[in-house]
Amino acid sequence: MAEITALRTLHNRLRQRLALDLARFASRIPAFAAPGQPVRVMELEFPSPLGIAAGFDRYGHLGRRASALGFGFNEIGSLGPADMARLRLPARGSARLGINLSLDARHSTEELGAMFRSAWKQADYLVVNLIGPTSEPLMQRTERPRLRRLLAALRHETHTSNLSGTRRVPLVAKLRSLPQQPPLELAELLLELGFDGLLAAHDPGPPATRQRYRDWQHDTQQAQACRQLERLHRLCGHDLALMSVGGIQTAAHLRARLDAGAELVQVHTALMHRGPWLARGLLARDSERS
Repeated sequence: MAEITALRTLHNRLRQRLALDLARFASRIPAFAAPGQPVRVMELEFPSPLGIAAGFDRYGHLGRRASALGFGFNEIGSLGPADMARLRLPARGSARLGINLSLDARHSTEELGAMFRSAWKQADYLVVNLIGPTSEPLMQRTERPRLRRLLAALRHETHTSNLSGTRRVPLVAKLRSLPQQPPLELAELLLELGFDGLLAAHDPGPPATRQRYRDWQHDTQQAQACRQLERLHRLCGHDLALMSVGGIQTAAHLRARLDAGAELVQVHTALMHRGPWLARGLLARDSERS
């Protein structure tokens, strides 16, 4: 069983590397450009509401050039303090750049603050990743006071950088949002602390299997994700921008998430399965329906 798991992991890594290389090549071909549908979210202009989720372009090799493929933003990472030196960000491109940062329970507030200051200089928005394995200990209810202190410290760090800099970088938290378990309590905490956005991850996480990809093609599963967004939207209103990731494969999926309250939507697995022309197809069909 362990050997099968290792082979599956290796296969996924190779497939993702191939998909990223293909996207980097396609970003240099103007014919791949998708119709633009600019949106304004968190006081930032995004060329389109569709973006790339963290994990696809971890170190930013595609970076802002994702705009040439029709994506309005590209979220790189997830990164820890030791990963910041490995960033390789192309200068060209108009896609907004998000940097997804791991909240590791083992790191001190000072280490996390230094990481956020470094990322702030390069990002259009920052994401505190609360769904990764390193942050899992902090998600226990008994650790809620410590989680609150860390999030408050990172919010203060970002706010201080925004005041002293020439631009404003919004701060977002990525939370798991599963059926019957939308993160309403944590959303209330983000509202209290003054975060700018909430990224709802509707997928249970690795491993990314073909069966799970097929499962997301069912209307029932898509409707569950939309209901989670609707509940979060009722709570957050216009005080917390909602982003959605997990299972988007068609223009209908994209439109349903936007109608449910998401202002920005991310793709990952579909990009690996269908290649760099994905955004062109999703945005063109959604534009026809609008």
